[in-house]
Amino acid sequence: MAGRRAALALILCQAAALPAAACVSDTGFEVTGLSADGPLVLAAADGRRFRLVALAGEVLVAPDGPLRLVALGATDRHGRVPAQAFGPDGPVEIPLLREGRARLTATRLVPRDCWTLFERAETEAIRARRGLWAGAGAPISATDADALARADGRFAIVEGRIRSVRSQGRTTYVNFGAPQSGALTVTISDRDMATFREVGLEPAAIRGHMLRVRGIVTIRRGPFIAAAIPEALTIAEPPSGGAR
Repeated sequence: MAGRRAALALILCQAAALPAAACVSDTGFEVTGLSADGPLVLAAADGRRFRLVALAGEVLVAPDGPLRLVALGATDRHGRVPAQAFGPDGPVEIPLLREGRARLTATRLVPRDCWTLFERAETEAIRARRGLWAGAGAPISATDADALARADGRFAIVEGRIRSVRSQGRTTYVNFGAPQSGALTVTISDRDMATFREVGLEPAAIRGHMLRVRGIVTIRRGPFIAAAIPEALTIAEPPSGGAR
């Protein structure tokens, strides 16, 4: 267990030291004359539409110059191409997250080096209580049963300290409270566990940590979020008294 905690700490330190230059665009294409076409959607003059796939929110993005766009997947059913956008100072997603104007979503499409920078920018906004994070209850507390119930069926960002971790059958349960308390549980299927371990997220090693979770809240016997990829989880703070 101590070895796992040490490995996790090393990965977190490496992520903190990751330079901004690690997330650069040497691919993609430059587009001029872009305009906002709905929340987090950019429209080109030729009719193409691009969705900033790493973000969620209602902010309109209005570039004041050309951007380099990197397509990250197939066009969705709304005719939007999932993409990242780069301006002269780097990814345009970073200031949106840092200012608390958008939330970070869990996606496999964004390269891990960029994801780490996005995660860091969102954490900065949350700690400084900027923008979307300025009010009480943002992020939702993992033990706030009423707020979690209101979030049923919706994307949410939830934060709390892990009370226990257990495995049953082919599922690992990361619990933020006692059974039937209304606190959140995060579920991780065995088929997805390898991707978590690849980035140092071993659930048994993060008991007692403050964890930020992003995903769709579902209410059954209690509220839970199914985490299929490591980008759904952020270590917000190590345990104050050591892992239990």
